[in-house]
Amino acid sequence: MEQRTPDRDTHAPWAHLDADALALLAIGEAPAGEAELQHLGECAACRAEFDALSGAASVARTTLGQGALVSPPSSVWAGIQRELGLPADLRPGPPAPLPAVLASAPSPAGPGEGESAAERPSAVADLADARARRSRRRRLIAPLVGVAAAAALVATVALSWDALRPAPPVTLASASLDALPAWAGASGEAVVLERPDGERVVSITVADAAEAEGVREVWLLTPEVDGLISLGLLEGDSGEFAIPAGIDLGEYPIVDVSLEPVDGDPAHSGDSIVRGALDV
Repeated sequence: MEQRTPDRDTHAPWAHLDADALALLAIGEAPAGEAELQHLGECAACRAEFDALSGAASVARTTLGQGALVSPPSSVWAGIQRELGLPADLRPGPPAPLPAVLASAPSPAGPGEGESAAERPSAVADLADARARRSRRRRLIAPLVGVAAAAALVATVALSWDALRPAPPVTLASASLDALPAWAGASGEAVVLERPDGERVVSITVADAAEAEGVREVWLLTPEVDGLISLGLLEGDSGEFAIPAGIDLGEYPIVDVSLEPVDGDPAHSGDSIVRGALDV
């Protein structure tokens, strides 16, 4: 059927009822006005479409054909029992009826057949009211869908950020650095960290060290001070220094910060400011 926009205020012969209006009438909705009933009585095309929709609605409301269902042979049920491991004494029950709302729904009556539109139950909604309710539902649902979508987006971003955030380093050892006699009042701390990529670093903090000419250098020493490894120069009161790969902190557990003259000699000056043993 050709679909055209209905014109409720004119009776021009080319104006047809739209598909929504015909469907609502076919399932028992009240017409929007006398113009619809008049048009449906005069237009053969709309009447034919209405009859077809009414027939489909009638079939949906009935249980016609349910009695023609054929029960399967017992071998089918036995196969189901074996497949699902069901008890042997379990037997299938009778087929469930169609939902009561379909079986008990009244058959539609077209204009001029049975009760008139004015005699239909008052519970049947007016077409205009039904459309107004649908419009209100859409206005209520749309904001809720928007809020739910926004919440889902925020949750997704938060989860993605947590997944991308690097893992914090792991503390492997630490030491309190005590001042040597020539540097009374100085103190420090050393913490050995392992980063997610496996690199180890020692974080050094030195406080209250008197100003002196030269540079401060960070070392790892053996307990007998017969072996030492330079980690680099300390600029300011704190810094991080990479521990060379393969170095066993059990063999080099002493952290030492020394004052070194700027003379080009890479050896330890023997003038240690603070020193302490890692708890490895």
